[in-house]
Amino acid sequence: MPTTLLDLFFQNRTQFHDIIPKSLLKKPHQEVNLTEEFFKFQKRHPRLKLTAKDAADPRKHVNLVDRIHQELGVDWTYGGWLENREQLFAETYLKETGDWIHLGIDINVPVSTPVLAVLTGKVYKVGSDYPEKGGWGNFVIMEHKIKEVVFYSIYGHLASDDLLINLGSKATDGQMIGKVGTYKENGFWRPHIHFQFISETEMRKRKNPFTLDGYGKPQNLPYLRQHYPDPLVCLPMGNKINPA
Repeated sequence: MPTTLLDLFFQNRTQFHDIIPKSLLKKPHQEVNLTEEFFKFQKRHPRLKLTAKDAADPRKHVNLVDRIHQELGVDWTYGGWLENREQLFAETYLKETGDWIHLGIDINVPVSTPVLAVLTGKVYKVGSDYPEKGGWGNFVIMEHKIKEVVFYSIYGHLASDDLLINLGSKATDGQMIGKVGTYKENGFWRPHIHFQFISETEMRKRKNPFTLDGYGKPQNLPYLRQHYPDPLVCLPMGNKINPA
């Protein structure tokens, strides 16, 4: 049976670096299902009369995430791989595509937080889809290779003035490649990093990397699991024992 990307990442997890600085990792944090946390918050605060439209509004959503962090007693949160966000983002562009499955993880940290390369690799694409709403904003795609297996990683929703690497250059693990952007430049989302891995098969389907999205269709879940593996299997912040 061939080795999957998930197995490859787990077997070589010591090569990977965290995506944010150690100073932030030392602060209280927690893995969350953002959809579940939003609706738990909604039930705790019925007077706010929150709806899915509030979750889709970046100005309101950043305040909601801050309040959720306060009530959880943490400074930041992360998670969301293969999370179904149909209820959370029902009022976004996703309702037109039906792509509700989140393919990476979101790291909900403040604007201007440094973003670090998780693995040594070549810069495959540096770009921006501004002013598209619901897009990547400013992003970086990197190409990696482990044991002759090629795969890609994407860092989305970055600040426009702080992209520190150039197309074709090499970035080493732990190197700062940018910073978290504001909603006005990050695709009109709350401030966070969207990070995901992508198989070579999936990337080579796209002559234009701009067609790559952070969401997929629920009916394609087995395929998505194979070609967009869980980053927390290899990122130190995830600390997962088995590649489940």
